Amino acid sequence: MNRLFFIIGAGMGTLDTLTGEARRALDEADAVLATARLAALNAKAVICPFGELAARAVQAGGDTVAVLVSGDVGFFSAAARLREQLLSYGDVRLICGLSSLQYFCAKVGVPYDDACVRSLHGRAGSILGAVSYHKKVFALTGGVQNAQTVCRALVDAGLGSLTVHLGENLGVETERIVHGTAADLAARTCGDLAVLLIEHLDAVNAAEPLRDSMFTRAKVPMTKEEVRWTVCGRLAVQPRDTVWDVGAGTGAMTLELARRACDGLVYAVERNNEALSLLDENRRKLGGYNVQIVAGRAPEALEALPAPDCVFVGGSGGGMRRILALAKEKNPAVRVVVTAIALETLEEARHALLDLGFANIEVSQLAASRGKAVGPYTMLTALNPVFILSGGGDDAE
Repeated sequence: MNRLFFIIGAGMGTLDTLTGEARRALDEADAVLATARLAALNAKAVICPFGELAARAVQAGGDTVAVLVSGDVGFFSAAARLREQLLSYGDVRLICGLSSLQYFCAKVGVPYDDACVRSLHGRAGSILGAVSYHKKVFALTGGVQNAQTVCRALVDAGLGSLTVHLGENLGVETERIVHGTAADLAARTCGDLAVLLIEHLDAVNAAEPLRDSMFTRAKVPMTKEEVRWTVCGRLAVQPRDTVWDVGAGTGAMTLELARRACDGLVYAVERNNEALSLLDENRRKLGGYNVQIVAGRAPEALEALPAPDCVFVGGSGGGMRRILALAKEKNPAVRVVVTAIALETLEEARHALLDLGFANIEVSQLAASRGKAVGPYTMLTALNPVFILSGGGDDAE
Protein backbone atom coordinates (compact mmCIF):
# COMPACT_ATOMS: atom_id res chain seq x y z
CA MET A 1 0.00 0.00 0.00
CA ASN A 2 1.48 3.34 -1.08
CA ARG A 3 0.41 5.80 1.58
CA LEU A 4 0.26 9.56 1.17
CA PHE A 5 1.36 12.02 3.82
CA PHE A 6 0.53 15.71 3.68
CA ILE A 7 2.68 18.09 5.71
CA ILE A 8 0.64 21.26 5.80
CA GLY A 9 1.80 24.77 6.68
CA ALA A 10 -0.96 26.13 8.93
CA GLY A 11 -0.03 29.81 8.65
CA MET A 12 -0.68 31.71 11.86
CA GLY A 13 -2.69 28.80 13.23
CA THR A 14 -6.09 30.29 12.38
CA LEU A 15 -8.73 29.37 9.81
CA ASP A 16 -8.33 32.77 8.19
CA THR A 17 -4.65 32.13 7.42
CA LEU A 18 -5.14 28.56 6.17
CA THR A 19 -4.84 28.35 2.38
CA GLY A 20 -7.47 26.79 0.13
CA GLU A 21 -5.02 24.04 -0.86
CA ALA A 22 -4.46 23.24 2.82
CA ARG A 23 -8.22 23.03 3.45
CA ARG A 24 -8.67 20.62 0.55
CA ALA A 25 -5.82 18.40 1.78
CA LEU A 26 -7.34 18.30 5.28
CA ASP A 27 -10.72 17.31 3.83
CA GLU A 28 -9.10 14.56 1.78
CA ALA A 29 -7.08 13.11 4.66
CA ASP A 30 -8.28 10.00 6.51
CA ALA A 31 -6.42 11.15 9.62
CA VAL A 32 -5.12 14.51 10.83
CA LEU A 33 -2.45 15.04 13.50
CA ALA A 34 -1.59 18.35 15.14
CA THR A 35 -0.19 19.90 18.28
CA ALA A 36 -2.70 21.33 20.75
CA ARG A 37 -2.38 24.86 19.31
CA LEU A 38 -3.26 23.77 15.77
CA ALA A 39 -5.79 21.01 16.45
CA ALA A 40 -8.74 23.44 16.37
CA LEU A 41 -8.21 23.93 12.63
CA ASN A 42 -9.84 20.63 11.72
CA ALA A 43 -12.55 18.53 13.38
CA LYS A 44 -10.66 15.30 12.57
CA ALA A 45 -7.44 16.49 14.18
CA VAL A 46 -5.97 14.35 16.94
CA ILE A 47 -3.75 16.20 19.40
CA CYS A 48 -0.22 14.81 19.40
CA PRO A 49 2.99 15.92 21.12
CA PHE A 50 5.32 17.60 18.64
CA GLY A 51 8.07 15.02 19.05
CA GLU A 52 5.69 12.15 18.21
CA LEU A 53 4.12 13.55 15.04
CA ALA A 54 6.08 11.37 12.59
CA ALA A 55 5.67 8.12 14.55
CA ARG A 56 1.95 8.70 15.09
CA ALA A 57 1.47 9.54 11.41
CA VAL A 58 3.00 6.20 10.44
CA GLN A 59 0.73 4.40 12.94
CA ALA A 60 -2.44 6.26 11.92
CA GLY A 61 -5.10 4.39 9.97
CA GLY A 62 -6.07 5.17 6.40
CA ASP A 63 -4.24 5.78 3.15
CA THR A 64 -3.88 9.55 3.57
CA VAL A 65 -2.56 11.26 6.69
CA ALA A 66 -2.16 15.01 7.22
CA VAL A 67 0.24 16.61 9.70
CA LEU A 68 -0.18 20.28 10.58
CA VAL A 69 2.85 22.49 11.28
CA SER A 70 2.84 26.21 12.04
CA GLY A 71 3.74 28.91 9.54
CA ASP A 72 5.21 27.87 6.20
CA VAL A 73 6.82 24.48 5.56
CA GLY A 74 9.95 26.14 4.14
CA PHE A 75 10.51 28.85 6.71
CA PHE A 76 12.34 27.67 9.88
CA SER A 77 9.94 24.74 9.96
CA ALA A 78 10.00 21.19 11.27
CA ALA A 79 8.58 20.07 7.92
CA ALA A 80 11.96 19.06 6.46
CA ARG A 81 12.71 16.74 9.37
CA LEU A 82 9.20 15.25 9.29
CA ARG A 83 9.53 14.66 5.57
CA GLU A 84 12.75 12.70 6.04
CA GLN A 85 11.12 10.59 8.75
CA LEU A 86 8.08 9.78 6.59
CA LEU A 87 9.62 9.25 3.13
CA SER A 88 10.32 5.56 3.65
CA TYR A 89 6.64 4.93 4.48
CA GLY A 90 5.01 6.55 1.44
CA ASP A 91 4.74 9.67 -0.68
CA VAL A 92 5.15 12.98 1.14
CA ARG A 93 3.72 16.25 -0.15
CA LEU A 94 4.49 19.62 1.36
CA ILE A 95 1.78 22.27 1.25
CA CYS A 96 3.06 25.78 1.80
CA GLY A 97 1.46 28.16 4.26
CA LEU A 98 1.60 31.80 5.21
CA SER A 99 4.85 32.59 7.04
CA SER A 100 5.17 34.99 9.94
CA LEU A 101 7.52 37.05 7.76
CA GLN A 102 4.86 37.57 5.08
CA TYR A 103 2.05 38.18 7.54
CA PHE A 104 3.92 40.61 9.79
CA CYS A 105 5.54 42.68 7.04
CA ALA A 106 2.13 43.09 5.40
CA LYS A 107 0.70 44.23 8.73
CA VAL A 108 3.35 46.92 9.21
CA GLY A 109 3.40 47.88 5.53
CA VAL A 110 7.05 47.12 4.90
CA PRO A 111 8.35 45.03 1.96
CA TYR A 112 10.55 42.08 2.88
CA ASP A 113 12.31 41.30 -0.41
CA ASP A 114 15.44 43.06 0.88
CA ALA A 115 15.30 41.80 4.48
CA CYS A 116 17.94 39.72 6.23
CA VAL A 117 16.11 36.88 7.98
CA ARG A 118 17.34 35.25 11.18
CA SER A 119 15.89 32.89 13.79
CA LEU A 120 16.94 33.25 17.42
CA HIS A 121 14.11 31.08 18.72
CA GLY A 122 15.75 28.40 20.82
CA ARG A 123 19.10 29.07 19.17
CA ALA A 124 22.45 30.45 20.21
CA GLY A 125 23.90 33.41 18.40
CA SER A 126 23.66 37.17 18.17
CA ILE A 127 21.60 39.56 16.05
CA LEU A 128 24.28 42.27 16.20
CA GLY A 129 26.13 41.22 13.05
CA ALA A 130 22.98 41.01 10.96
CA VAL A 131 21.86 44.44 12.17
CA SER A 132 25.31 45.98 11.64
CA TYR A 133 25.45 45.02 7.96
CA HIS A 134 21.80 45.01 6.81
CA LYS A 135 19.33 47.87 6.64
CA LYS A 136 16.42 45.60 7.50
CA VAL A 137 16.45 42.47 9.69
CA PHE A 138 13.51 40.18 10.45
CA ALA A 139 14.05 37.97 13.49
CA LEU A 140 12.09 35.14 15.09
CA THR A 141 12.57 35.26 18.85
CA GLY A 142 11.67 33.07 21.80
CA GLY A 143 13.04 31.15 24.73
CA VAL A 144 16.18 32.67 26.22
CA GLN A 145 16.43 35.09 23.31
CA ASN A 146 13.01 36.70 23.54
CA ALA A 147 12.20 40.05 21.94
CA GLN A 148 12.99 42.06 25.07
CA THR A 149 16.41 40.39 25.43
CA VAL A 150 17.24 41.02 21.78
CA CYS A 151 16.31 44.71 22.10
CA ARG A 152 18.45 44.99 25.23
CA ALA A 153 21.40 43.60 23.27
CA LEU A 154 20.85 46.33 20.66
CA VAL A 155 20.79 48.97 23.37
CA ASP A 156 23.96 47.63 25.00
CA ALA A 157 25.74 47.72 21.62
CA GLY A 158 24.83 51.38 21.09
CA LEU A 159 21.89 50.77 18.76
CA GLY A 160 19.09 51.80 21.11
CA SER A 161 17.75 54.44 18.70
CA LEU A 162 16.96 51.98 15.88
CA THR A 163 13.34 51.64 14.78
CA VAL A 164 11.90 48.25 15.78
CA HIS A 165 8.51 46.70 15.00
CA LEU A 166 7.36 43.92 17.32
CA GLY A 167 4.60 41.37 16.70
CA GLU A 168 3.15 38.95 19.24
CA ASN A 169 0.46 36.26 18.90
CA LEU A 170 0.14 36.97 15.19
CA GLY A 171 -3.22 36.14 13.63
CA VAL A 172 -5.20 35.59 16.84
CA GLU A 173 -7.42 37.80 19.00
CA THR A 174 -4.58 38.69 21.35
CA GLU A 175 -2.34 39.85 18.50
CA ARG A 176 -0.20 42.83 19.48
CA ILE A 177 1.90 44.95 17.12
CA VAL A 178 4.10 47.64 18.64
CA HIS A 179 6.39 50.20 16.99
CA GLY A 180 9.19 52.06 18.74
CA THR A 181 12.92 52.25 19.27
CA ALA A 182 15.01 49.36 20.50
CA ALA A 183 15.35 51.25 23.81
CA ASP A 184 11.56 51.58 24.09
CA LEU A 185 10.93 47.89 23.48
CA ALA A 186 13.79 46.79 25.72
CA ALA A 187 11.82 48.29 28.62
CA ARG A 188 8.60 46.40 27.76
CA THR A 189 7.69 42.88 28.70
CA CYS A 190 6.72 40.59 25.85
CA GLY A 191 5.51 37.07 25.22
CA ASP A 192 7.81 34.14 24.61
CA LEU A 193 6.98 33.92 20.91
CA ALA A 194 7.39 37.15 18.98
CA VAL A 195 8.89 38.51 15.79
CA LEU A 196 10.95 41.67 15.27
CA LEU A 197 11.58 43.82 12.24
CA ILE A 198 14.63 46.00 12.87
CA GLU A 199 15.46 48.93 10.59
CA HIS A 200 19.02 50.26 10.44
CA LEU A 201 19.28 52.82 7.64
CA ASP A 202 22.97 53.47 8.39
CA ALA A 203 24.02 49.82 8.17
CA VAL A 204 27.40 49.41 6.43
CA ASN A 205 28.39 47.09 3.61
CA ALA A 206 30.25 44.11 5.07
CA ALA A 207 31.86 43.40 1.68
CA GLU A 208 33.60 46.78 1.56
CA PRO A 209 37.28 46.57 2.54
CA LEU A 210 38.43 49.01 5.18
CA ARG A 211 41.14 51.49 4.19
CA ASP A 212 43.65 52.91 6.65
CA SER A 213 42.31 56.41 6.05
CA MET A 214 38.91 55.43 7.46
CA PHE A 215 40.24 54.98 10.99
CA THR A 216 40.88 57.44 13.77
CA ARG A 217 44.34 56.48 14.89
CA ALA A 218 46.10 59.14 17.06
CA LYS A 219 49.42 57.66 18.26
CA VAL A 220 48.23 54.08 18.72
CA PRO A 221 49.90 51.50 16.40
CA MET A 222 47.69 50.14 13.62
CA THR A 223 47.92 47.01 11.48
CA LYS A 224 48.14 48.23 7.86
CA GLU A 225 45.47 47.31 5.34
CA GLU A 226 47.75 45.09 3.22
CA VAL A 227 48.51 43.01 6.32
CA ARG A 228 44.89 42.97 7.49
CA TRP A 229 43.60 41.58 4.21
CA THR A 230 46.28 38.88 4.15
CA VAL A 231 45.60 37.91 7.77
CA CYS A 232 41.85 37.59 7.18
CA GLY A 233 42.48 35.31 4.23
CA ARG A 234 44.91 33.16 6.25
CA LEU A 235 42.44 32.89 9.14
CA ALA A 236 39.63 31.83 6.76
CA VAL A 237 37.09 33.70 8.87
CA GLN A 238 33.56 32.35 8.38
CA PRO A 239 30.33 34.39 8.75
CA ARG A 240 29.22 32.79 12.02
CA ASP A 241 32.66 32.56 13.64
CA THR A 242 33.54 33.64 17.15
CA VAL A 243 36.82 35.55 16.87
CA TRP A 244 39.38 36.84 19.36
CA ASP A 245 41.51 39.85 18.44
CA VAL A 246 44.24 40.02 21.07
CA GLY A 247 45.98 43.38 21.30
CA ALA A 248 43.27 45.13 19.30
CA GLY A 249 44.80 48.62 19.35
CA THR A 250 42.73 51.08 17.31
CA GLY A 251 40.43 48.28 16.12
CA ALA A 252 41.61 48.22 12.49
CA MET A 253 42.10 44.45 12.50
CA THR A 254 39.07 44.01 14.75
CA LEU A 255 36.68 45.70 12.36
CA GLU A 256 38.10 43.89 9.34
CA LEU A 257 37.49 40.61 11.15
CA ALA A 258 34.01 41.73 12.21
CA ARG A 259 32.96 42.32 8.60
CA ARG A 260 34.01 38.81 7.69
CA ALA A 261 32.41 37.30 10.80
CA CYS A 262 29.28 39.20 9.80
CA ASP A 263 26.95 36.82 11.64
CA GLY A 264 29.28 36.16 14.54
CA LEU A 265 31.04 38.14 17.27
CA VAL A 266 34.55 39.52 17.55
CA TYR A 267 36.03 40.01 21.02
CA ALA A 268 38.57 42.84 20.93
CA VAL A 269 40.97 42.54 23.87
CA GLU A 270 43.05 45.60 24.73
CA ARG A 271 44.73 46.92 27.89
CA ASN A 272 45.72 50.45 26.82
CA ASN A 273 43.17 53.10 27.82
CA GLU A 274 43.87 55.39 24.86
CA ALA A 275 43.53 52.45 22.48
CA LEU A 276 40.27 51.36 24.13
CA SER A 277 38.79 54.80 23.54
CA LEU A 278 39.87 54.79 19.87
CA LEU A 279 38.61 51.23 19.46
CA ASP A 280 35.13 52.20 20.60
CA GLU A 281 35.17 55.34 18.44
CA ASN A 282 36.13 53.35 15.34
CA ARG A 283 33.60 50.62 16.14
CA ARG A 284 30.78 53.18 16.08
CA LYS A 285 32.20 55.21 13.20
CA LEU A 286 32.55 52.16 10.94
CA GLY A 287 29.43 50.32 12.09
CA GLY A 288 30.99 47.19 13.61
CA TYR A 289 28.43 46.61 16.35
CA ASN A 290 29.22 42.88 16.43
CA VAL A 291 32.45 43.82 18.21
CA GLN A 292 32.59 43.25 21.96
CA ILE A 293 35.34 45.31 23.61
CA VAL A 294 37.17 43.56 26.46
CA ALA A 295 39.38 45.77 28.61
CA GLY A 296 42.24 43.90 30.22
CA ARG A 297 45.53 42.08 29.82
CA ALA A 298 45.75 38.79 27.95
CA PRO A 299 45.60 35.95 28.74
CA GLU A 300 43.71 36.77 31.96
CA ALA A 301 41.07 38.78 30.04
CA LEU A 302 40.46 35.78 27.76
CA GLU A 303 39.47 33.35 30.49
CA ALA A 304 35.77 34.26 30.51
CA LEU A 305 35.37 34.53 26.74
CA PRO A 306 33.56 31.87 24.70
CA ALA A 307 35.63 29.36 22.74
CA PRO A 308 37.01 30.97 19.57
CA ASP A 309 36.87 29.59 16.05
CA CYS A 310 39.84 31.75 15.14
CA VAL A 311 42.28 34.03 16.94
CA PHE A 312 44.46 36.89 15.77
CA VAL A 313 47.34 37.94 18.00
CA GLY A 314 48.66 41.35 17.07
CA GLY A 315 50.12 42.09 20.49
CA SER A 316 50.70 39.64 23.31
CA GLY A 317 52.26 41.77 26.03
CA GLY A 318 54.64 38.93 26.83
CA GLY A 319 51.92 36.30 27.13
CA MET A 320 52.16 34.70 23.66
CA ARG A 321 52.46 31.05 24.71
CA ARG A 322 49.72 31.30 27.36
CA ILE A 323 47.37 33.05 24.91
CA LEU A 324 47.81 30.36 22.27
CA ALA A 325 47.55 27.58 24.86
CA LEU A 326 44.29 28.95 26.23
CA ALA A 327 42.80 29.31 22.75
CA LYS A 328 43.68 25.70 21.93
CA GLU A 329 42.38 24.51 25.28
CA LYS A 330 39.01 26.15 24.64
CA ASN A 331 38.85 24.87 21.05
CA PRO A 332 41.35 22.19 19.93
CA ALA A 333 40.47 22.99 16.28
CA VAL A 334 41.06 26.74 16.60
CA ARG A 335 42.72 28.61 13.73
CA VAL A 336 45.32 31.21 14.73
CA VAL A 337 47.41 33.91 13.08
CA VAL A 338 50.21 35.85 14.78
CA THR A 339 51.94 38.88 13.27
CA ALA A 340 55.46 39.95 14.24
CA ILE A 341 57.82 42.71 13.20
CA ALA A 342 60.74 41.55 15.38
CA LEU A 343 62.76 38.37 14.84
CA GLU A 344 62.49 37.57 18.54
CA THR A 345 58.68 37.67 18.40
CA LEU A 346 58.75 35.53 15.27
CA GLU A 347 60.78 32.84 17.00
CA GLU A 348 58.71 32.99 20.17
CA ALA A 349 55.50 32.51 18.20
CA ARG A 350 56.93 29.77 15.98
CA HIS A 351 58.19 27.74 18.93
CA ALA A 352 54.91 28.22 20.80
CA LEU A 353 52.88 26.94 17.85
CA LEU A 354 55.18 23.92 17.50
CA ASP A 355 55.27 23.11 21.21
CA LEU A 356 51.48 23.39 21.56
CA GLY A 357 50.85 20.96 18.73
CA PHE A 358 49.35 23.28 16.13
CA ALA A 359 49.16 21.76 12.66
CA ASN A 360 49.99 23.20 9.23
CA ILE A 361 52.22 25.95 10.59
CA GLU A 362 53.11 28.48 7.92
CA VAL A 363 55.42 31.49 8.03
CA SER A 364 55.32 34.30 5.50
CA GLN A 365 56.92 37.70 5.26
CA LEU A 366 54.88 40.49 3.74
CA ALA A 367 56.82 43.45 2.39
CA ALA A 368 54.52 45.99 0.74
CA SER A 369 55.23 49.36 -0.81
CA ARG A 370 52.87 52.22 -1.58
CA GLY A 371 53.07 54.71 -4.40
CA LYS A 372 53.58 58.35 -3.45
CA ALA A 373 53.44 61.30 -5.81
CA VAL A 374 56.69 63.24 -5.98
CA GLY A 375 56.23 66.00 -8.51
CA PRO A 376 55.37 64.34 -11.85
CA TYR A 377 56.64 60.94 -10.64
CA THR A 378 55.33 58.13 -8.48
CA MET A 379 57.80 56.85 -5.92
CA LEU A 380 57.33 53.66 -3.94
CA THR A 381 57.62 53.95 -0.18
CA ALA A 382 58.21 50.69 1.69
CA LEU A 383 56.14 49.72 4.71
CA ASN A 384 57.75 47.82 7.57
CA PRO A 385 58.02 44.12 6.65
CA VAL A 386 55.74 41.90 8.74
CA PHE A 387 56.00 38.20 9.53
CA ILE A 388 52.69 36.31 9.40
CA LEU A 389 52.51 32.97 11.21
CA SER A 390 49.48 30.71 11.07
CA GLY A 391 48.47 27.33 12.37
CA GLY A 392 45.42 25.17 12.84
CA GLY A 393 44.21 22.99 15.67
CA ASP A 394 43.75 19.25 15.84
CA ASP A 395 41.20 19.12 12.98
CA ALA A 396 42.98 21.52 10.64
CA GLU A 397 43.76 20.32 7.15
